[in-house]
Amino acid sequence: MGSEDKANLLRVLINCAEKAANIARTCRANEQLLSLLVQEKSEGEANERFEHDFKTLADVLIQETIKHEVGAVFPEMKAAILGEESPNFTNKLGESVTVAVGACEADTTACLEAVLSGHESAASALADEVHRVVNFESGTLGDIPELPEELDYANLGIWIDPIDATAEYISGDTMFTNFPGITSTGLDCVTVLIGVYERDTGIPVIGVVAQPFGNKLDEHVYSSSMFWGICLPSLQAHNCNFEARDEHRQLAIFSSSEQSDILQRFLDLGYEFAFSAGAGHKALKVITREVEVYLLSKGSTFKWDTCAPQAILRALGGDVFDYGASVAELKTVPLKYLMQDSGSDWKRNATGIIAVRNVDAMEVLLAKLAEQ
Repeated sequence: MGSEDKANLLRVLINCAEKAANIARTCRANEQLLSLLVQEKSEGEANERFEHDFKTLADVLIQETIKHEVGAVFPEMKAAILGEESPNFTNKLGESVTVAVGACEADTTACLEAVLSGHESAASALADEVHRVVNFESGTLGDIPELPEELDYANLGIWIDPIDATAEYISGDTMFTNFPGITSTGLDCVTVLIGVYERDTGIPVIGVVAQPFGNKLDEHVYSSSMFWGICLPSLQAHNCNFEARDEHRQLAIFSSSEQSDILQRFLDLGYEFAFSAGAGHKALKVITREVEVYLLSKGSTFKWDTCAPQAILRALGGDVFDYGASVAELKTVPLKYLMQDSGSDWKRNATGIIAVRNVDAMEVLLAKLAEQ
């Protein structure tokens, strides 16, 4: 395929994110699928056939769908498309089923039926969404730019978080903060995260973040909110032109379990704060200028949580930094995405993260956070 007829990677990723959102919405709209999603099982009956639970299947199916879609158009990227979930399901008899997108809808249905034994209609509904042709359009999507001809697709990798804030996705219970537009829990916190990085540098360069339940059209009927950004040496673009909430107020967002001494330091600097679920959701609030800072001091996020929002923030002049390293060195240390062959913990952002849209704010923040 020549450069002149090469598919646009950003457009492919946006359509993948919308397909993922469709699968997520289908799981909640289909009674049979929803009952599987939310049912509480005793230890004796839990995962009667498979060790994985159903919510993992929803994650895996979205992840494998994105791998299939991108890999079909950009085969040189296929080996470096990574996600949170293993696609292998093993039953109590030791029989293994690998969730995979088939060449046709019937093949995918048959694979899903092997996992969703006794729920053929649910398997069929999911397979229908996997193979549906999607071309996402929205008035807020903006103009999709042509990517540079010199872009080396073989040097690009992808991190996927198919459903970030799974607990919120399952419960669906919404609680609001004191700040309009920022929810503490609920479907608004659910995001699909697709981040592209350079394999040789580990730098994130393209990000797509979708909120499957971003726009409520009717009771139980939703459409997606879609956010994207590109930060390449020869191209910076995004669709994230938002006005600041209030120029005279500083707002930070945290996990509800954040350390009290860190919260106090933000109070000392004049910040107010909100608590919310979902790493992707909190980072998105920085992107949309609803908050100035998202800080997490614990090592409880992973590469798939941060790659997409970091790429968007870089396109906006912001970034996501390593919290522990930045405070220790009193300088900004951006997260990187270099793959490692050994060690189980390399996918974790082990010493926390700080996400900002305005990098200039980091000097004062780091000085305060480094105080003994």
